[in-house]
This record gives sequence, C-alpha cells and structure tokens, in this order.
Amino acid sequence: MAKPIKYNLLLITLALGFIFSFQKAGAFEFTYNEKTFEISDETLESFKGAGGITKQSLLENTGDTQELLSAYLGKLANAENQVLIFRHRPEKIYSYLKTLALEINVAKTEPSLEIKNNIAVNFTPPQSGLTLDLYTSTLNALEALEKSQNSAGLEVEEDKPKESLMQTNSLGINELVGVGESSFKGSPKNRIHNIKVGVGKMKGVVLAPGEEFSFNKFLGPVEEGYGFLPELVIKKTGTVPELGGGLCQVSSTTFRAAMNTGLPIVERKNHAYAVQYYAPQGTDATIYPGSVDLRFVNDTPAHILIWPYIKDTNKLVFEFYGTKDSRKVTLQKPFSYDRKSDGSMKAEWTRIVEKDGKTATSTFKSVYQSPALFHKEEIFPTTTPQSTVQMPATN
Repeated sequence: MAKPIKYNLLLITLALGFIFSFQKAGAFEFTYNEKTFEISDETLESFKGAGGITKQSLLENTGDTQELLSAYLGKLANAENQVLIFRHRPEKIYSYLKTLALEINVAKTEPSLEIKNNIAVNFTPPQSGLTLDLYTSTLNALEALEKSQNSAGLEVEEDKPKESLMQTNSLGINELVGVGESSFKGSPKNRIHNIKVGVGKMKGVVLAPGEEFSFNKFLGPVEEGYGFLPELVIKKTGTVPELGGGLCQVSSTTFRAAMNTGLPIVERKNHAYAVQYYAPQGTDATIYPGSVDLRFVNDTPAHILIWPYIKDTNKLVFEFYGTKDSRKVTLQKPFSYDRKSDGSMKAEWTRIVEKDGKTATSTFKSVYQSPALFHKEEIFPTTTPQSTVQMPATN
C-alpha cells in the first residue's frame, strides 16, 4: 500500500533539512583578531582532491609551495618516500590566501600633524603595517581542513610605527577616541558632490577642551559661490531642490562620532521623515543654517581633532582623535516602533556614559512623519559652482 502523500513530503523535508545542516557544518572560515573571512562553498570545494602522494614527489614541486610543503611534510613523516594521504591541496589554499592578502596587508605609516589657525592642514594617523604570513597561514588551514575543523587562524605579522601620534603635537591629540560611519550608497551626483564639499568644511577642525562644536559655524554659508549644487532638501513646503542638499549625511555622521566618543550633545534634531541614507532610524541629525544646528561639547581633557574621509566610494567615516579618559561609553542598539502604513514611525537611541563613578543615560527620541506629507519636486534648476572646490582625499 502506498504511503500517504503527506508522509512522503515529511520524509523529503527531513532529508533536505539534513542535507542543508550537513552543508552548513562544512562551511569554513579564516579568522584574525575579531575579523572573520568566510570562504564560499565553491572555493572550499576547490581545496579538495589531493589524494595519496609520496613525500618525495611533493618535495619535487617547484614554485610558491615548495617551501610550504617542505615545512608541512617535515611535521608528518621522516621516511623520505612515505605515502601521505591528503584530502586537500596545499597549493590551492596558498593561492587563495594570496588573494585574501590583498584585503589584509597594509603599509606602515608614520604619524604627522600640522595645525594652522586651529585647523589641521596636514594629518596622517599612525598605521601599523600588516602582512599575511602565507606559509604559516596555509599550514594552519591545511591542518584544520585535514582534521575536518571549520576554521583556521591567520598568521599576520605587525610592523608598528617608530613614532606615536603623541610626539607630533602638544595638544593631547594622541589617539583615536571615537568613530562615526554612514553609507550614502545610491546617492545622485549632486548629493555626492555636496557631501564631499561638506566633508572638506569639517576636515581638520580642532576643538579645545570645553569648546562647543557647532556644525553650522564650521559649515559656513551654503551658497553657490562656495561650491554647493542643488539637491533635494526636506522643508515644510515639501522635498525640494535646494543648494546643499545632502549635507545632513555629513551632520548625521558627525553626530554618530560624537555619540561614540561620549561627548555631551547640546542640540540635535531628527529629519521630518525617515530617510534611507540614515538607517538605522534614530541616529540622524538634520541641520539647516539659521534655524537647526548640531552642537556638542568637548568635555575631554585634551583637544579633539575631527578627521572625516570617504571610504570605499560610498561610506562616510568621521574619526575623532584626542586623549581617552576614564569614561566608558555604551551605545544601545537604536530601535524604531509605532510604525504606520504611511511610513511614519518613532525611534529611540540610548547612550550610557560611565565616568568618575557617575553614570549618565541619554535617550534621543525621534518622531518621523509620513513622507507623503512632503511632496517631492523633481525639477532641478540648472546651476554650476562658481568657485573651484578642492575635494577631500579619500582614505
């Protein structure tokens, strides 16, 4: 008698589940410090298939893997022609790691800092040189794979700078104290242009201890003569083209860096409605010269250097350099709630700062209206910057 269809479907489902779990268990990754590099199933498959090979025949190999195989085989066998059973190909692993090294290897840079009129006109943060040890990392991977393990540690050599950032100045600009990031992927041309101009206005700003930062102060006039182009701006009358549209990408990223550093926020306002560029919602900071500003105070024991740059084409990064004190900053994950079908919602972002035995909790609340309330105007005026603007170099 044939089994019921439901029973057969159950068996198929269980079988597929078993296959899926087996495939997941076979995933493999390389690790270095807190970084993880997961390799694809296709790459993992390419590592397989060495078979039974004698030690002598492997030692006769030439090229990049000769030294590698000599080291590995020296661990496994003393007999010159002993047959070794490999399930993975060392040369394939080595070849893959050569490609991975392009993501890991970094050249060492010595720090430099030159400040004029409270603006850093030249700054190079210290960077330790990193070099992936291909031979040791391949041996680690080969051993892990042969033992059916799911990960292998990468061996990375570090070459530290000879000088420290502290030696370049007497302002206490000694180390990285906070970072803010955002993505402007998908932005139109004019928006990207305005972001770059805005970054140039903030690059190199130095805040003295106790000094209040005002985004609008350092931004200056948002006029055509200062290099700004028309792009969409949220106003009470709607979402319309206006000079400087997109600058809130810069102010929002500055806000995130100030939050991460644990600096007291004096003024911050969310956008009228949720904008994709500022996800997760609740972490944005809108500005509009003359009416809405982003302000915070440097309450650290030293000067703070603000250093923004564009990374990987569409990621904006703000780094704050100064001197760390005893404060411990905890940023809770921002969350949105009370979402409506018209796109309106609310959001909260909480920060806890512990310092000198005291705890300060700040919750930034955001109320976003429906985007439909702000009619979008798609007709842009034709204009070009009247002055040449030097774009900031990307790091």
